[in-house]
Amino acid sequence: MGLLGTLIGGSLGFMMGGPLGAIIGGAIGSNINVSGGARVHPGARVNGQGYRRSTTGFNPLEAQQTFMIAMISLAAKVAKADGAVTDAEIRSFDQFLKNQLGMAAVERRVAARIFNEARDSDIPAEEFARQIRQLLVNQPARMRDLISVLISIAMADGRYHESEERLIRSIAREMGLTDRDYDEAAAMFNPRANVDTSYTVLGVTKGATDAEIKKAYRKLAKEYHPDVVANKGMGEDFQKFAAEKMRAINSAYDAVREARGF
Repeated sequence: MGLLGTLIGGSLGFMMGGPLGAIIGGAIGSNINVSGGARVHPGARVNGQGYRRSTTGFNPLEAQQTFMIAMISLAAKVAKADGAVTDAEIRSFDQFLKNQLGMAAVERRVAARIFNEARDSDIPAEEFARQIRQLLVNQPARMRDLISVLISIAMADGRYHESEERLIRSIAREMGLTDRDYDEAAAMFNPRANVDTSYTVLGVTKGATDAEIKKAYRKLAKEYHPDVVANKGMGEDFQKFAAEKMRAINSAYDAVREARGF
């Protein structure tokens, strides 16, 4: 069962309040059956913050669910960045879920409900981003991945509109990411545009030593290995994305190796 299957089954796995919780509440129903059997309104405020995350340390399922819900909600805001969401953009997003994430039709219908709720909500994308920053604390790599996914969705129609880029950059800043983090996320779509882009994909500067470049590559190769991805907060639905990221990393590393001759 995919991550949205847990919502279909009525179990979110943890209580999510705040703006993302409000979206889930509106899309799935006013009450969600939280693991353990209790039924709690997901928009309820918890400890004055409007959200709750595990108090027992990193929980992969919580991180995966957060990533998925955040991705769908923010994708709706990005699609609306130019003023309206077109039928073509909706079809592009559905095809992204089907082809890039391998999502079944029943789960895509749930995703559509979340997408529509976020699209019609008055909650700014930046509020979602601030909550994500708290829920995915100490996981900057996952937040960079989220930016990469949003760029991929924005480019699904063959264009990356200025309004979409402006909003995604704003989302990245609100999540606490730097301009370099954004550039690294964006570079994976053209990893060999030039050597500088290849260095950016690897997360190093042009002044890095050969040893530092090799170390950075090994770290990324481990990070996006299929056996590691699920436990790092992305889940099986994002295996294809992780594979694309790894191809970009390999391509960038090959370009740097060719340029340096090692």
